[in-house]
This record gives sequence, structure tokens and C-alpha cells, in this order.
Amino acid sequence: MDVESSAAHEVSVDWRGRPCEPGRHGGMRAAVFVLGIQAFEIMAIAAVGNNLITYVFGEMHFPLSEAANVVTNFVGTIFLLSLLGGFLSDSYLGCFWTMLTFGFVELSGFILLSVQAHLPQLKPPPCNMASMDGSCEQARGFKSSIFFVALYLVALGSGCLKPNMIAHGGDQFSGSDNAKSLSTYFNSAYFSFCLGELVALTALVWVQTHSGMDVGFGISAAAMAAGLISLVSGAAFYRNKPPQGSIFTPIARVTIIFTSL
Repeated sequence: MDVESSAAHEVSVDWRGRPCEPGRHGGMRAAVFVLGIQAFEIMAIAAVGNNLITYVFGEMHFPLSEAANVVTNFVGTIFLLSLLGGFLSDSYLGCFWTMLTFGFVELSGFILLSVQAHLPQLKPPPCNMASMDGSCEQARGFKSSIFFVALYLVALGSGCLKPNMIAHGGDQFSGSDNAKSLSTYFNSAYFSFCLGELVALTALVWVQTHSGMDVGFGISAAAMAAGLISLVSGAAFYRNKPPQGSIFTPIARVTIIFTSL
């Protein structure tokens, strides 16, 4: 019975829940679409994260220590929420639907950031923070709230995406695939990560500096949208592992049985 149950869990399905066909689903053809969202997502999030302190200090007029705290809290939240993304994927949604759902959450955050950075009504009046005369008005109330809602929508989306991108790509290679194909995929995944970072740290940061943070955030939104298009384009080819239910259910059962003895 245990062997049959284990085998059932290992059966891969397509996006409609039907059993996969070996010649049609999975393999490098499917994994390429996952590499696309990985490259575009890291491009979008890195462009925001690496220049965020400049925006928080220079345009939202937070003190430098508070601006640094905003950035570290943002990055820390992304990695903390990766636990939530992994749990939802394994227990309820599966990798593909988790990535699709939270990809749109992240995209909405980028769009809201771009709107907030573009509209003067959502920012404090322009002021030179480097003058150090203490006259700059810090963003508070509604202006600050819009900024933090946008920022943490990005953190929620990115955090829940991160543990699933590599995992979903790896799921495209079954035990019958040779080790070389899987190794090629992981090498390609690392390359796509580095390529996204390179573009973010050069071209996108340059755009933010010379054209404004609103344009930079808008490009991050466009990159995230391109990543989602890549993800959805491969839906017909993916090999998906079905979710296995909450890990807390068997723990609760064992606890109840143990306490009833």
C-alpha cells in the first residue's frame, strides 16, 4: 500500500491535471520557459533592491538609517516568505500555480511602485537631502502607506516565487532522463540568474539614475510581465507534481493518536 501511495504521488500531470505524455511533456523544451521567468524576475527585483536605498532616502526623505532599515527589512521579508511559497506549493497549489498566482502579485507591486514614484501627490515635495539642513519633509501617512503596500506586494510575490522556479524546472526531468540533461538545466538556471542580475545592475540601474525611478520601476514591471508570459507560454509542456496536502495533517494525526494512548 505504501509503495502504491508513493507511486501515485510521483505521477506527473499537465496543467489540466491529466497524466503527462513522455514525448510531449517535460524535458529541456519545457524547462526553457522556466528559465525565462527566472531571468526576468531576478532582473526586475534586483533593479529595485539595488537602488532602493537611493529612492527611500532621496525621494521619500527617510533618514539614512531608516532608509537602510527599509531595504534590509524588504530583502529579509523576501527570503522569509520563501518558506510560505514552498509550503503552498507542496501542500495546495503546486509549483506552476503558485508561481503564476504570486507572479501577478509581484507584478501588481511593481506597477504600484511605478505609479507611486511617478505621481507628485504620492511623494513629499522635492528636496535636497544632502543639504542636511533638516528641512526636507519625510513621506508619512497615505504617501508612506502606498509605498510600503507596493514594496511588500513585491516582497510577497518574489518570496513565494523563489523556491518554486528552480524546483519546477527540475521537475521537468524525470528519473528516466539522463543526468547530463538535468546538469545542463542547472547550469542554464545559474546562467539565467547571472544574466538577469547583470542587466539589472548595469542597464536598469543606469535608467533609474538618468530617467527617474518611476521609469525604472516601470521597466521592472515590464520585465516581470515578460517573465509571466514566458511561464504561461510553457504551460502546455510542463510536467507538474500534484500537491500532497498539508504536512501538518499527518503530524496532527500522530499527535492525536499518541495523546489518546
